[in-house]
Amino acid sequence: MRIEKEELTLPGPEPDGGLSLAFIRLRPCTPAAIPPQARRLSLVFLHSVASHKEAWIPTIDHLFELQHSTPTDAFSVVEAWAMDAPSHGRAAVLNDSRLHDFPNGITGEQWARATGVLLASGLLAGDSIVGIGHSAGACVLIQSTATHAHGRNPYASLVLVEPTMMTPEILQRAFAQDTVLLRAVDIARTRKDTWPSRPAAREWLARRLPWRRWDARVLDLFVENALCDLPTATYPGEKEGVTLACTRVQEVAGYTHHEDGFAALEMLKTLCPAMPVHTVFGGKRDMVPAETQESITSVAEGRKMRSIARVEGAGHLVVQESPRGLALAIWGILHEDNARPLGTPARPRL
Repeated sequence: MRIEKEELTLPGPEPDGGLSLAFIRLRPCTPAAIPPQARRLSLVFLHSVASHKEAWIPTIDHLFELQHSTPTDAFSVVEAWAMDAPSHGRAAVLNDSRLHDFPNGITGEQWARATGVLLASGLLAGDSIVGIGHSAGACVLIQSTATHAHGRNPYASLVLVEPTMMTPEILQRAFAQDTVLLRAVDIARTRKDTWPSRPAAREWLARRLPWRRWDARVLDLFVENALCDLPTATYPGEKEGVTLACTRVQEVAGYTHHEDGFAALEMLKTLCPAMPVHTVFGGKRDMVPAETQESITSVAEGRKMRSIARVEGAGHLVVQESPRGLALAIWGILHEDNARPLGTPARPRL
């Protein structure tokens, strides 16, 4: 089915530098009629470190296809929003000259406050908001629950996709071991980040991990939206070619602001009893160790999830590797939270 994409830019919070915030809103071009008793859902998606908002488009497309082929009178997804972190994707291009004012990178808390700008904008059309975040975006999603006016949680439910939050104790053990998650920091510091052209970049990426495992459309969207034309503030002398919109400095920062993960884990102890919180993991534990996954979903520690799902055949980068499998998992979660007997009033949005 055909999907309408709209790009929007909003000013970010002045205390955080007033950075430009970039969003996309996706809606079916010909939406189906919505029963009056149905909950109208707005989905808000946050990406992982070194990714971009358009990475979610294939998953969102599959969700709208599922809604078209298997409609329900209990709820309707009326729109899906996705946001760039202020240092990623199109937002990084808009903020290129100002990001050097943040040598330690953008923190999760800053990104959460930027997400709060959308939540408070009045632009969301649904009467319930479902937040969906991948990896570090899951951590930011949790932190964004505290950004709404009067301290009210703006979300009806949360979906945490491959969250990477660690307790201080688990992090200390990870530092003592050669973990994949920590190796990612060293790789980010020295990774290749310039190419003569987008076609050359795609050819190079498609031959290497992790990109060669990705869905072809996701890789095309990465080349289109996660790369930007030279010159940039990082490479002012380069006049031709492309580079990563998210610089090495900003990517490393995304992996090293551990305090955001600590805070988000603590917040889950309050959120889980108060609202539906779901986790979706890849079937392969290739990035987030079992100990970390078990801690995030620990009932004993007060983090009882409404559901825990796995997308078989995918790993940590499930958004990139299996957009349809992830869409099916999210579709099931939406049914679990919103299916109800006819005549039951929809929950109002706070």
